[in-house]
Amino acid sequence: MKARQLVVHHLEKISGRILEDAPESIRTLIRRRCGVYALYRKGKLHYVGLASNLMNRIGHHLKDRHRGRWDTFSVYLTKQDEHIKELESLLLRIAAPSGNGQGGKFVASSSLLRPLERLMSDADADRRARLLGGLVARRRRRAKASRAKGSRVLAGVFDRRIPIRAWYKERMLRGSLRRDGYVSFRGRRYESPTAAAEAAIGRTRNGWRFWRYRDERGEWVQLERLRR
Repeated sequence: MKARQLVVHHLEKISGRILEDAPESIRTLIRRRCGVYALYRKGKLHYVGLASNLMNRIGHHLKDRHRGRWDTFSVYLTKQDEHIKELESLLLRIAAPSGNGQGGKFVASSSLLRPLERLMSDADADRRARLLGGLVARRRRRAKASRAKGSRVLAGVFDRRIPIRAWYKERMLRGSLRRDGYVSFRGRRYESPTAAAEAAIGRTRNGWRFWRYRDERGEWVQLERLRR
């Protein structure tokens, strides 16, 4: 599938003097065109903006508060696109030009800072449980398994791949539970114990009761034990 084009033409790091020395030439190229532009002072980014008429906007900056604060400019002519405003906001947040009074705002983006903080806190709790072992480690695994929802509910419950097994019609079925929560069985990955159990026997089965793992005492117990 061919990528949809956004930027159709561009000029980069052009002297601002061209607006006075060859205004008709530059006007012919960018008259009434929309897009994003950038103003520079001695090679350093000063201002980023968005305009539906680039020629008028850049010319205006020869007279407004930016006068004398920039010497070269770039223009990026774009198609009318619903994402162009957010593209400007993205540039403002990354570059933080000194001439822009406000940072860019997104339409509906949410910060990942708090989810990151929760993940880091969760990882710290896992590490402490592994170091302390015993009852603390068991409580931690049960807490994670009991509150997990959706696919790969066992992600992070163990810090390494562990073997699991099940008896079915006098046959031993062997698989493994990975750190990322996937269950491996016969070379394939499954997002839950139940999905792996159904693949193993060809019919519906509660995977939490079907599969067993070896606990701290060396006994093979149902995965269901992790949620108690």
